[in-house]
Amino acid sequence: MSKTSGKGFDLKIFWRLYQRSSPYRWQFYSIFFLVLVLAGMSVIRPAQMKNLIDVDLPSGNWNQITWSAIGFVVVLIVESLIQYYQTYAANKMAQSITLDMRSELFKHSLGFRLGFFDKTPVGQMVTRNISDIDGIAEVFSVGLLDIFRDVLKLVVIIGAMLWMDWKMTLIVIIPIPILLYATKIFQESVKKSFNDVRNEVARINVFIQEHVTGMNIVQMFGQESREQKKFDEINGEHRDAHIRGVWAYSIFFPVVEVLSALSVSLMLWWALRGAFDSTMSPGILLQFSTFISMMYRPIRQMADNFNVLQMGMINAERVFQMLDRDESQTNKVVPSANIEGAVEFHHVDFYYNEDQPVLQDFNLKVSPGEMIALVGHTGSGKSTVVQLINRLYEPQSGTILLDENNVVDYPIEALRNGIAVVPQDVFLFSDSIHNNLTLFADDISREDVIQACKKVGIHDFIEQLPNGYDFDVRERGAVLSVGQRQLLAFVRAYLRNPAILILDEATSSIDSESEKMIQAATKIITEGRTSFVVAHRLSTVQEANRILVLEKGKIVEQGNHNELMALQGKYFKMYNLQFDEQ
Repeated sequence: MSKTSGKGFDLKIFWRLYQRSSPYRWQFYSIFFLVLVLAGMSVIRPAQMKNLIDVDLPSGNWNQITWSAIGFVVVLIVESLIQYYQTYAANKMAQSITLDMRSELFKHSLGFRLGFFDKTPVGQMVTRNISDIDGIAEVFSVGLLDIFRDVLKLVVIIGAMLWMDWKMTLIVIIPIPILLYATKIFQESVKKSFNDVRNEVARINVFIQEHVTGMNIVQMFGQESREQKKFDEINGEHRDAHIRGVWAYSIFFPVVEVLSALSVSLMLWWALRGAFDSTMSPGILLQFSTFISMMYRPIRQMADNFNVLQMGMINAERVFQMLDRDESQTNKVVPSANIEGAVEFHHVDFYYNEDQPVLQDFNLKVSPGEMIALVGHTGSGKSTVVQLINRLYEPQSGTILLDENNVVDYPIEALRNGIAVVPQDVFLFSDSIHNNLTLFADDISREDVIQACKKVGIHDFIEQLPNGYDFDVRERGAVLSVGQRQLLAFVRAYLRNPAILILDEATSSIDSESEKMIQAATKIITEGRTSFVVAHRLSTVQEANRILVLEKGKIVEQGNHNELMALQGKYFKMYNLQFDEQ
């Protein structure tokens, strides 16, 4: 979980949020103008009621009474229409702002390096993109505007009461200090409960995402009951956080009603003391009584709306923390972004954790078109080497050159467009085979896809599927076998026509028949381009120009298959061990 400053209301965060409204500035100010109009209109209907009771009814002029009633209805309708438009416009503006922010956050997160995603739960990312940004929307649609409206109403109402009878006004506002103190306690309590609810929502999102993704592990090891108990505990804490908020509301609102009734009682007491005063009338009492009700309502709502504003600030701070992450992956553009395929590592050190080095003083020079195989035991650094080339990770020290240019000088898009990867764990989107192969690129035609599939040898299999190339593979390609997903990944890499091809354990989880198809396809797609093959099965790398044997992040042997077998070193032992197992 990312930490926030702990401030409920931060002016810097508020100013950054306000700047987000600049594309919608005219809507923003027009909405505030409507709020100002509504605040001014709040005193009209009570005045109409006073006039109806004190003037129209005693006159017995039913024509005048009728027109007064019509005027009351007209004001009510106009006020309702303005309120409707103001609410609609405010919510539309809020959703437009958060649409922009959500799009910006997603675009920004696409540039994060894999190290960030290794350490950040997916559920937390989901919370930032959905729940937190939804909370920001409430700042513009509810919190800020409603607080402004309530403050204006309060000023207008108290001003009208003072103008009518300042002595009685001072009497009826005696309970206000008590209300303000109760509001402060309520606001602090609800703020804490809201914050707890947000944190528990994030925990639930993380837990559910991890367990849905890893459901096969839960079921295979019979952990359903244990995981259910963990979920019940988190779910219970989420419920308790909500209940704490409800408890604060259940106490605060009755307190407001009691204090409101106390103000009305004080008004009646003061009025009865001056019962023989000719300036006091039933209409004035009704108008004052209405004003008292209208005065307490915004005070009560301000506490709630201020909590919404505060939580919006907290949500905004979390989102801005993500947006402020400096994941810049391009320093300058090299003169030519066309990649030929020469790769060099100069004294490269890399570690995921400081006390666990993966590569140590790693040096390597690869010529364009050369096929390099990386072999070694698990954790020797094979996959790390290829992930550094396309900058999925950054080395702590040393330099990586691509065509004699530092890889950090390439535009990241140009760099990765020139490199295609076939990973061990192939990810397929819930979409058609065609879209998974092209990754929605418009410049790759169906004919290009078909020709590539024929070369790899998977065309006949695809044609047998319902709808052929339009067959929906479902989430993560669950309806396909591991071997079939790997073959599709080969086609996907081939369609990009890369200068550099990376096969990261691409044959480690497939059957022998699929392996033969991939070996045949490998000869086709590696021809004329620099290739890095990270392999567990040594039978798949015998055609490599060079085989690098890695151990603890260092190259301990290198050469072609025959040279390493003649050396009778580590590669020789690894090869014979696999041969004996087979």
